[in-house]
Amino acid sequence: MSDDTVDFTFHCGEIIFGRGKVMQLGGIARRFGRTAMICTRGREMEKHGYLGQACASLKEARVGYGVVNLPANEPLIEEIDAISDRVRAEKPDLIIGLGGGSTLDTCKAVAGMATNPGTVVDYLEGAGRNLTLTLPALPCIAIPTTAGTGAEVTKNAVITRKHVFKKSLRSPFLIPVVALLDPDLTKSMPAFVTAETGMDAFTQLIESFISIKAQPIPRQLSLHGIQLVGKYLVPAVENGADMEAREGMMLASLLSGLALANSGLGAVHGIAAALGAVCDIPHGRACAMLLPHVMPLNLPERREAFQTMVCAFSGCCKIADGLPEEFLQKIECLGKRTGIEKTFSPDEVNESHLPALVRESRGSSMKGNPVELTDRQIENIIRKLL
Repeated sequence: MSDDTVDFTFHCGEIIFGRGKVMQLGGIARRFGRTAMICTRGREMEKHGYLGQACASLKEARVGYGVVNLPANEPLIEEIDAISDRVRAEKPDLIIGLGGGSTLDTCKAVAGMATNPGTVVDYLEGAGRNLTLTLPALPCIAIPTTAGTGAEVTKNAVITRKHVFKKSLRSPFLIPVVALLDPDLTKSMPAFVTAETGMDAFTQLIESFISIKAQPIPRQLSLHGIQLVGKYLVPAVENGADMEAREGMMLASLLSGLALANSGLGAVHGIAAALGAVCDIPHGRACAMLLPHVMPLNLPERREAFQTMVCAFSGCCKIADGLPEEFLQKIECLGKRTGIEKTFSPDEVNESHLPALVRESRGSSMKGNPVELTDRQIENIIRKLL
């Protein structure tokens, strides 16, 4: 990948970022219609007052709304189909997603399927009939309450068939028309969620930077995001009330979403998707555990990139100040400081899962990895976590 590449397309919707911005939701929504469907995990969002703030803003702008309370799991095929049928029947003008990455993926998938026929499985990459969304989605406003996935600006939604696969519904139609990012909505995240989602963002920034599909604009965004993670992830984990750290990590997450949407990912996300589908391992945790074992395999092919990344992470002004191998040490140290576990328990992942895990690791994310990994290499990486 040359930094001088000029043949690329950069996908991005409107982005509104800042503390207290959720109270602008009503005015933003009214630009797209008079009725909205909110997809959220109601109890959690009600508990912290986030849903109340969103609804108050909609009421003030005289935007009618209904609420879909989602279960506490990653998006499932059956749930997407059921909610899409409800939206087709009720015909809201727009969809609003309020929550973490899974909630936003549900929102985007429903927005896409509400205007296109059939079941969502028909449109998943590597599953069903491999159909493509042909009709524009309903307008979607994405409001993240975690800082890790960057789902508010991506063109895909990850959908699960439990214990079988995790596949992407992918289309430029799925990019939310507005990403509304309010760091105040991340204050309630527990330390372990802050750590896991933050490591997900960190992984996305790294993988998109070294991807064989890397593009110029995303690469620069990735470097700034890596610098933000180096400065703010540990403070955000250690003190959830540190709003400077919360803002920094929400921005890092946003940048990671823009980067992955335009440059792709790599082997960490390929294997993490398999761990999530087959063994129900939370995505951020899987990424954090895999990162120290996958990156050494990529280092020989991307030495200059690793040197650039260690400089960004450390806040150095000169690339010569860092050695490529130092970035591997930074990754290891960050995992320790954020308290991420190093191994899985036998009840979570064991030898019996290996064939399915290797098979399901061959998703679209793997295609961007700088080194083509063999099945044996993938198996060995997973074995190190047992």
